[in-house]
Amino acid sequence: MRESPRSYADDLRARSDSDLARLLGLRPDLARPAPADVSGVAARAATLASTGRAVDALDRRLLSVLEAAVLVRPPVTAAALITLLGDTIGTRELEESLTDLWHRALLWRDEQGLRPVSAVLDTLGPHPAGLGPSAADLGATVLPPDVLADAPPEVHAVLGVLTWGPPVVEAPPAGARTRSADAVRWLRGRGALGETESGALIVPRELGLTLRGGRSHPATDLVPPSLESTPAPGRDHVNAVAGGAAAELLAHADELLAVLAADPAPVLKGGGLGVRDLRSLARGIDVGAAHAAFLVELLASAQLVADDGELEPHFVPTADYDDWRQEPPAQQWARLAWAWWTSTRTLHRLPRSGAGTLGPDLTWPPVRALRQEIVRRTGLGGDHAPAADDVVALLRFARPRRLPRDIGDLVGVVLDEAGRLGVTGLGALSDAGRVLAEASSVGDLGDAIHPHLPTPVEHVILQGDLTAVAPGPLTGPLAEILRLSADVESRGGATVHRFSPASITRALDRGWTADELIDALTTGSLTPVPQALDYLVRDEARRHGQVRIGAAGTYLRTDDPARLAELLARPDLALLRLSRIAPTVLVSPVEPAVVHEVLRDAGVGGVAETASGETVRVQRRERRTVSRPAPAVAHTPLTPEVTEEIVRRLREGEAVAASRPVDGRAALPHTDPTTALAILREAAADQVPVWIGYAGSSGQIERVLFHPETTEGGRVTGTVKGLRRVLSIHRITGAAPA
Repeated sequence: MRESPRSYADDLRARSDSDLARLLGLRPDLARPAPADVSGVAARAATLASTGRAVDALDRRLLSVLEAAVLVRPPVTAAALITLLGDTIGTRELEESLTDLWHRALLWRDEQGLRPVSAVLDTLGPHPAGLGPSAADLGATVLPPDVLADAPPEVHAVLGVLTWGPPVVEAPPAGARTRSADAVRWLRGRGALGETESGALIVPRELGLTLRGGRSHPATDLVPPSLESTPAPGRDHVNAVAGGAAAELLAHADELLAVLAADPAPVLKGGGLGVRDLRSLARGIDVGAAHAAFLVELLASAQLVADDGELEPHFVPTADYDDWRQEPPAQQWARLAWAWWTSTRTLHRLPRSGAGTLGPDLTWPPVRALRQEIVRRTGLGGDHAPAADDVVALLRFARPRRLPRDIGDLVGVVLDEAGRLGVTGLGALSDAGRVLAEASSVGDLGDAIHPHLPTPVEHVILQGDLTAVAPGPLTGPLAEILRLSADVESRGGATVHRFSPASITRALDRGWTADELIDALTTGSLTPVPQALDYLVRDEARRHGQVRIGAAGTYLRTDDPARLAELLARPDLALLRLSRIAPTVLVSPVEPAVVHEVLRDAGVGGVAETASGETVRVQRRERRTVSRPAPAVAHTPLTPEVTEEIVRRLREGEAVAASRPVDGRAALPHTDPTTALAILREAAADQVPVWIGYAGSSGQIERVLFHPETTEGGRVTGTVKGLRRVLSIHRITGAAPA
């Protein structure tokens, strides 16, 4: 190993084992698959793909320091950067930033100091920090400050627009009579602008820095946004609100699953849930369409709802639903929260109509990492509750190069979902949300939400206005009874259920008798059954049994002829094509089950009976399907132990490489074109030779010591034994530094 590195690869070889381990931790793509030696790490790290990923991982401060490092003449020092970046951050912070960039192998160190990696220049593009090339490279003139100060107002207006980039502007048409055209002619007349090959005009770097007051970046690029001015609700209040939201979510999820079990929703031909079916589900559980779409997507992600795969497919609960509903509420929440945390489905691309719910278009893999980062950024302020705009500002600082254009919409949707799940309360991260942000599996959640959930109850308070008040989440058989016999009127700390003729009929349709229903309500209530409710149940039960349904096709009979006359006269029953065959008997060609459904929708309670007149309790069959989990992706985390083992093997590979002959006679390792190109580009930048294996036109591979000069268009130009040659990259079978 040389005393001082003379190339990027030498710099990596000279690093300690801990430095190499840190590099692999910061850039895990360099370790997958594990390279044979440090030269392989250097070749991979110098590729545009790997460098692009590393640059994309920088926050705005590190990115600004890297862009400034590209603008100065090597070696890069903190003193040189202060001239460009100003005194917003001190020398010590700049040195720490440069060290961080060196640890990420975006800067490398030779005997003179730090310098940018060649691939960084291509990754940042031709205009780093929004500044153009130097005036000397453009053949432009640097205007003195006094000439620029005396420029016409329209010149200052145009330059003000170009101050922070991009520095390229289209030339105005010849003869144009606008203020901007006059300004451009004034600048061109003094040679202050350069010109690209396409005819566009470009502002030289010196003029751009003058317009910026000598700074390459605004001060806001170096200081992260602060959350100190955002509200900070009390921690107990945050957790209480989060627990209430989680309890409401579980109640809605259970209701939605029960609705789908009894009345599955059809799958559209193109996949997904129809808009009408979505709205029907929303009405069934008394929520908005957007909330229903979130619930359906969440339950599908948790594998509690799936396509049953039938010839006419429907969305129905899976067999896991029966296990899930038997779990404690905290475990139910943990499963739903983890499904949301790891889901690749996003609703921020869903139109307001809800078209596309459960469809293939809502799958977007990047949303998983973005959702997790949004939640973690929300918790950066401790007990503060940042608004969506504050979180967007934090994200733009943390990852300025890799955010989608619609990040504002995504943040709004994620924060709304987090509030519904109880991950946040009053906009601040709850204690359960903090556990979720640090969890590595659903088992880590445990009882995170349990201390904040309302205490479950197994009783209600029946009131004289035909309502039942549940002072907390209902559990046990009483929850099923109220779901059948009452409708939820309001939710909150206490849930209000309202009894109505339609809800009582719904329970009677499921086989309950008046006495059974009243006894069950009496057992589950802290107060006696009000007389009004008793009358309602018994009156509906009496009316419910007046009409008898059988198979004739279908017959309807009752002891009250006037009742049959009423049915015959109702226009909404015309589709049943009823006809009287006796004073107390009607018949219909429609099947009994259909007649029963139509009569129930029309508010007519009917009781099915056998041919002998015995009453039949109609039990609606709840459907289930098997869950089809997505194939598990095998992923081995890059733990410290794994990293240490990779570094050990790299050192062994270096020892083997050092024992090889240096005359090129030893077999070169096979190198893919991308890695070979990176090695050649680094060698050209450092002006050092490279051993390569090159397949000639006959197919024979020759080993040559190549001195690369330039790489362009899949070809590399250089010299071999003093002769100039142009080689095709795809014919290079192997490359290694000399």
